[in-house]
Amino acid sequence: MSLAGFGGTDPGAPAAPNPEADEAFEGRVYRVAEEKQRARDAPDLPWRTWWFHSGSKWYLGLAFLVVDVWILDGSYDAGYLAFGLVGCLAALYAEFLLYRYLYYVPDLGDERRPGRFRPSWTRPAQYGRWTPEGEAVRAGGTVVAAEPGPDPKEFL
Repeated sequence: MSLAGFGGTDPGAPAAPNPEADEAFEGRVYRVAEEKQRARDAPDLPWRTWWFHSGSKWYLGLAFLVVDVWILDGSYDAGYLAFGLVGCLAALYAEFLLYRYLYYVPDLGDERRPGRFRPSWTRPAQYGRWTPEGEAVRAGGTVVAAEPGPDPKEFL
């Protein structure tokens, strides 16, 4: 039965040719193919650099969680939960310092920290060991504040 008599279109009927739509579709297909080719040709970050700058953060957090659970579980099994809580607090502080040592990036626009860097109880290093800014400073370069504007991370 045909739907043409009821004001509809027959789903089995061939579509009318539309050269503008076909041309637009081909343009999109070619553009996507070119983008894929550029992505394959462009060198990306080496795996090691990606791992230290962003990939290892999640696994480090997971390792921190495992250590905290071991401390609490071991003290609970031994019957010394109070010692476990104190040990967990000490471990949390050590984990905080390790995370800051590896990944800390200060706010470069902050003028409250003039002068030379001095380590403190909460800032063991000026820049994180596994950050691009830390690598630039250790290589003898400088780190400058970014120009004001939208944060590119807001668009991801």
